[in-house]
Amino acid sequence: MKFRTMLCSTGALLLAAVALHGDEPGTRKLRFVQDDAQDYMVSKIYHLKYVQSNDVTPFLLGIVKRYNMNSSVNNIEYGADNTQLLTVTCPVKMMPYVDEFISKIDRNITIDGKVPGDIIKGTGITRAVYRPKYRSGQNMLNVLVNSIIGEGPYGSVYAWDQNSNQIYWKDNSSNTQYVYQFLSWIDRPAPQITFNFTLYEVRESTLRDIGIEYLAWKNGPGLNIFSVGWDAFGLTSGGTAAMQAMSGPLGGFLFAPQFDASFIRLLQQSGKAEIKNSASITVSNSDTQSSELYFNPQFENITKSDNDKTSVGVGTLGLTPGLNQLYLKIIQPIVNLHYGLPQDGYPAAEEFSMNVYKPGAYAKYPGTVFFGYDVQAANVVERNNVGAELVETSQIVGNTLIQLNHETILAEWNRDQEVEQTIGVPFLMDIPILKYLFSTTTTSTEKTRFYLSVTAEMLNTAVPAPKNGVVGDFIKLK
Repeated sequence: MKFRTMLCSTGALLLAAVALHGDEPGTRKLRFVQDDAQDYMVSKIYHLKYVQSNDVTPFLLGIVKRYNMNSSVNNIEYGADNTQLLTVTCPVKMMPYVDEFISKIDRNITIDGKVPGDIIKGTGITRAVYRPKYRSGQNMLNVLVNSIIGEGPYGSVYAWDQNSNQIYWKDNSSNTQYVYQFLSWIDRPAPQITFNFTLYEVRESTLRDIGIEYLAWKNGPGLNIFSVGWDAFGLTSGGTAAMQAMSGPLGGFLFAPQFDASFIRLLQQSGKAEIKNSASITVSNSDTQSSELYFNPQFENITKSDNDKTSVGVGTLGLTPGLNQLYLKIIQPIVNLHYGLPQDGYPAAEEFSMNVYKPGAYAKYPGTVFFGYDVQAANVVERNNVGAELVETSQIVGNTLIQLNHETILAEWNRDQEVEQTIGVPFLMDIPILKYLFSTTTTSTEKTRFYLSVTAEMLNTAVPAPKNGVVGDFIKLK
């Protein structure tokens, strides 16, 4: 046993000697584990079932901020069911306390006045909130306060939140129920009206051309157009005997002159045309705004310069500022829907009935619309020998009150045109009856009737929109 002990002691001394021998004299090695007091952060999402996330956020934010200033709390509200979420970022050691706080505060507790419509215990006051669907909450609140509430009972409060477009109020129970009903009545989209304009054009024209074309007549047979030939027999003094000429059968031949008779003009042409142009524009109900519609296609026109150089350019309608082929302006359209049940009299019966708005409800009710209009049209009626265009413009301005879904004639105007043109031999063309032998008389008669009508319809908002990602079906054209 002694031998073994001596051996182990000797081994320990050798190891110590080796360790001391490996270190340099006067050198010490220090090892530190650095800890800068940083907290490891962790994030978590909570789905709240009974409380509002914006109600819990201030209290929870105060808890985590006291532990670490880098902590954060965010509340999220989304979806049609108003899903309430909380996102919390805090140190790992603090997260169990956050879990405990959420579990205790997010629970179903029945308290009077907590649900909108319930009376707060001991006060007779209710609190409520309304989220508009179609209008601005601020505009609805102004109408509500100015027309119904006024200053309101003592202690009542009405407010509007800009971020969520929600209306909050605290008032007595009877007022709360009526305010809900009133807000549902006025919460409806602004009416939109579709104006369908139709321009009917009925044209009757007659063209009569009688006489002789002077140029063709001069280059043709001239004044000998009625010459005829008759050859019974011929006598010559060159030695031909008269009896020899009469020895055979006696014959004769009558013939018409061989010339082109295309210079004789005898033509009459009659026709009737019915043209229908239409335009549509959808505007919003407004007593201050106006809407405009332009239709100005560019047409090519052949022109000649001073040296008779021909070129192709844009017509007058496409270059002249303010001159459009069609210009339509709707001024301050105001629609009046015959909606609800009419009153029996005033002030004996002041009650009336209105239904809550549903998409497409405007389209099925009758009514009237008052608006101003300005319709301008321009057409090229003539071009001279160098291509300069003569433009005819028409403008109709007025105000009217029409029924919805009924075609109404806004304006009607007529244009009668009769032109007589004579081309022929000077002086001779002025002689009655004989002028047809020495000239050509062209008579053109044109009668045009214009009718401008309009049909106003309420825009049907109940038409379903296409599904997401689906624009429409492709149609194969042959």
